[in-house]
Amino acid sequence: MSAQPGPEAFKRRLPMMAGLALLAFLSLALIVAPLAAILYRAVVNVDQGTWRLSGQYLAEVLTRSIYWEALLNTLLVSAGAALVATSAGSVFAWIFARSDAMGRGALEWISQLPIFIPPFVGAIAWSLLAAPRSGIINRLLDGAGLPGQLDVYTRLGMLLVIGLYLAPYVMMIVAAAMRSIDPSLEEAAQVCGLTQMQTARRITVPLLAPAILSGGALAFTIAIGLFGTPIVLGWSRQILMLTSRIWISSQEVPPGYGIMAVLSIYLLLLSSLSTWLQRSMQRGRHYTTITGKGFRPRQVELGAWRWAATALAVLYVGATILGPIAVLIAAALAKYTWSGQYALANLIGYLATDDVWFTLQNSLLISVAAASIATAAGILVAWIIVRSRLRGRGILEYVVLLPISVPGIAFGVGLMLVWVNLPVAVYGTMLIIILAFVGRFTAYAVRSVSASLIQVHPELEESARVCGYGPLRTFRRITLPLILPSIVAAWLLLFSFFMTELSMVVILYTAQSRTFSVLAFEAWNVGDFSRLASYSLLQMAIGFLFMALLKTLFRRRAAPRSLQPIATN
Repeated sequence: MSAQPGPEAFKRRLPMMAGLALLAFLSLALIVAPLAAILYRAVVNVDQGTWRLSGQYLAEVLTRSIYWEALLNTLLVSAGAALVATSAGSVFAWIFARSDAMGRGALEWISQLPIFIPPFVGAIAWSLLAAPRSGIINRLLDGAGLPGQLDVYTRLGMLLVIGLYLAPYVMMIVAAAMRSIDPSLEEAAQVCGLTQMQTARRITVPLLAPAILSGGALAFTIAIGLFGTPIVLGWSRQILMLTSRIWISSQEVPPGYGIMAVLSIYLLLLSSLSTWLQRSMQRGRHYTTITGKGFRPRQVELGAWRWAATALAVLYVGATILGPIAVLIAAALAKYTWSGQYALANLIGYLATDDVWFTLQNSLLISVAAASIATAAGILVAWIIVRSRLRGRGILEYVVLLPISVPGIAFGVGLMLVWVNLPVAVYGTMLIIILAFVGRFTAYAVRSVSASLIQVHPELEESARVCGYGPLRTFRRITLPLILPSIVAAWLLLFSFFMTELSMVVILYTAQSRTFSVLAFEAWNVGDFSRLASYSLLQMAIGFLFMALLKTLFRRRAAPRSLQPIATN
């Protein structure tokens, strides 16, 4: 006869039960419900309060050419951008991780900065650099009497700009994989008579294939969900992608919720297709290296090509960071775009307004709250996944990680459809933006904390429990100090994402909940490029600040402080 759990056992389980209840609410309300709402609203017609099944919205999307053109544009631009990002990211990963290029450490750090620069800002900078008539590069070419003209307002221009700003995602994934390859494998191949090219084709590339495919799939998923870059570069020629069409439907009176839902399903299907293709290409091609020896990645001496590799890296840094920053500074200092009248007072005047600081305050409040909630939820989910033996924790992990592959604007549409008709005053407030951020980005905190928690041996926690510590005190005194660097890193990463997010916010904001990214988008919408450049510089400054904080955090990450003696309760 088994003993029934007593009050003490129930008291110990109470924190876990409360945490599970909170996670159940977050998972259902912030992840499952938005995705279900997209599917539901796509096949349900609402007419004067009556709800009925209908294929009206699906038929309209399938029969109108503008939506087919948007789908084709999305496929071409996103696939092209993913190809550019994968090619460039893999090349730069090899230069930084395996070659003897000069200054590769500093160049690798700088090359990662575009991750913290909103793609919308990069698109603005390139529109000022390579617009057909007014772009500064074209004006310099005309002044020098050189033939040719750059045109960023084309599909090719769009995919190149998007690809350049997505390359760091691929670069970091592939570089990490390169640094984990045992160089003795390549050395053994060359001892057996293989040339360097044969070694790369038969040894190195197969080992890197999973990382390259993962980076390419990630780049494609991000590209199909971008809103700012496609609208900035495609609007003048009406090269509109699915995200642009979703935004246009949201501006109708009344909003075209059904069309928005169907187009969001398109994005979900494209994201799922990318994941399926990645897994299919990797099926049956798994490579594992097992070694108990420490090693350092083999460095390839480039000889005369060392200068070319360094120049290529510098060119990338100039195209994605230095050039855009220079042109934004020039535009922000100008009285109006390319007026020739530059003064610091112009930049200060654009930023020193009540509207700017009210909006920045909104962004800070939303970002701090959402980052804190998402990080706390990520800690709890990571602990349940890694440390507990609860049934269904695999399902919990799948549900929480699912939004990573959901385009942001599609997720925003789903959350809007959930809350727009509820009597609770959430839609149109800052709270719905916070909920959207928490629902979609908690997965990043889970990944960061889980990776750190796995490295903490359970025996440390078990020893504390034997000495009389309860679960909460054990976590606070033992586990938390050990995983604190990853928690802080996750919070900073989420905060920087939230400060620059546009795709979801453009669907959910109102005048009172407007964020800084939306303020910059509105400046573009009225054609005030000097004001827009000022806003973009402030966003970039925020991104650089948090990139520096992250790097400082990881540089100082070392063994945790010595644990104090444990006293029993």
